[in-house]
Amino acid sequence: MFGEYYKEKLVLKDKTTVQEAAALSLFISHNSFLFAVSANNFKNIIHLGHLEIDTNAATNQSFSEKIVSLLNNYQLAQKKFEKVIISVLNKDFTIVPEAYSNSSDLKEFLSFSSGVSGIKNPVAHTIKNVKFCYVFEQELIQSLEKVFSNAIIKHAGAISNELFFGNHSLLNTNLFLTINDGFIEIAAKEKNDLLFYNVFNYENNEDVLYYLLFMMEQFNLNPLHIKLAISGQIITDDSLILSIKKYIKQVSFVAHNPAIKLEGELQILPRHYYFTLLNQHLCVS
Repeated sequence: MFGEYYKEKLVLKDKTTVQEAAALSLFISHNSFLFAVSANNFKNIIHLGHLEIDTNAATNQSFSEKIVSLLNNYQLAQKKFEKVIISVLNKDFTIVPEAYSNSSDLKEFLSFSSGVSGIKNPVAHTIKNVKFCYVFEQELIQSLEKVFSNAIIKHAGAISNELFFGNHSLLNTNLFLTINDGFIEIAAKEKNDLLFYNVFNYENNEDVLYYLLFMMEQFNLNPLHIKLAISGQIITDDSLILSIKKYIKQVSFVAHNPAIKLEGELQILPRHYYFTLLNQHLCVS
């Protein structure tokens, strides 16, 4: 199915049983709109959709208007979900030591790193030894809060890094690569501290390899010893994965929290697909 500005890459439903849709998870970037409807407090996934957004499509709608249209098109705005969790991925963030985490410092550092001027209310989350500080487009946040008054909204990077330190399949890894539509996220940790996190645009496999290997070189990470975990909608024998394995010997794939169950036709999905989307409720206290 093709819209004016999006392509439907995947929509799966549980058609075998009737379960009440009680919770909604969303993942939004300028390239992607992902949703997962679940029952039993985010544990039973019964409806999942992956839409790729064409950033070059000529429309009269703003980005936030496009997102609201998608919520309506897939009848998500019309439902009364008990819980709604939304992660938004952008490059308007910075990571600073906790010692520099008062509001004036955060505004200054965030403005410098993101290029966004006139920052009023930055949001910050503590992740191990640092503050993860970010800002969103106000029009988008206001639109989402208008549709879902009970929504919890966080930066996808804050979610990714919390999972990096908490998910069972990531505990013994040093490096975490998340592959999204048009973006990759790379995170590294040293012992129990966050060493690095950043978001990069990419167009091909060579871009992904460049950013990954360049980051490892900058931090003197030995490719023979490093343990890399990968998440994203990519098959395990994809050409990109095979290329990565030529340089990094210990490569694995993430796995969802064992309590999460994919119902009906969703069971065909590999366990490393839609990792942030399906596990982000675990990072909300």
